[in-house]
Amino acid sequence: MKAPRFRRVALFSVALVAVQSASCRGTGRLSEYEFNQRTLAVRSSIPPHPEVLTGPWFFDWPTDPVRAVIRAGTRIAREVEAAEVRARLDSAAASIDVAGRLAGRAHDRASFHLRADPVRDERAADFLLEVIVHEYGIDAEDWEAAAHFYVEARLVLIDGHDGTQIWDTKVTSRDRIAPALFAPGVVRDVVTARALAGQSVAEIERALERLADYSADRITERLREAMEKVQHDRRR
Repeated sequence: MKAPRFRRVALFSVALVAVQSASCRGTGRLSEYEFNQRTLAVRSSIPPHPEVLTGPWFFDWPTDPVRAVIRAGTRIAREVEAAEVRARLDSAAASIDVAGRLAGRAHDRASFHLRADPVRDERAADFLLEVIVHEYGIDAEDWEAAAHFYVEARLVLIDGHDGTQIWDTKVTSRDRIAPALFAPGVVRDVVTARALAGQSVAEIERALERLADYSADRITERLREAMEKVQHDRRR
């Protein structure tokens, strides 16, 4: 039996409102602002050291500057000298400002997507982008499994003059590490935990740089998508 006409209209109206609300959540108030030739500053909250390949035998070293998250099991202990791995990780982490690189790249890419001019002074900027990274790092589920880059973050765009929140989004991303970035130890077109653990300090430094770039790109991708939708709607 068909629903009464007024009920069908009501249901359609509710569905339309839901779609419109979802659309607003996607672009926020971006359509109300012009960013071209305006200034954008970034305020970041990023853990100074990402979570990277180590192993469970590092858990009793609380002063280790690189947090241990790789779940490679006890097999790795039989194949890699833990102290040597830790020394390379310490050295690489001390040499690379991963958080600074991530924030800088996010600033550049967000400015490009908004067509705004990047500036350092938050107080003088027309707009402020808050980059809040909860966690990011390199992870793998097993010694021979494919390793992944991952990031969990939030992005908030604010009017620098009155503090109005213009747009925000949450980002959760996890992707296999591209073998092309790490030639040594590539097996079956994947980068494994074994390959990462056997890298030199210089190779680990490059891995951390790639992690920073990956995280910044994934975070700002949402902003690019939102601005594309705004531009598309304006042309209609």
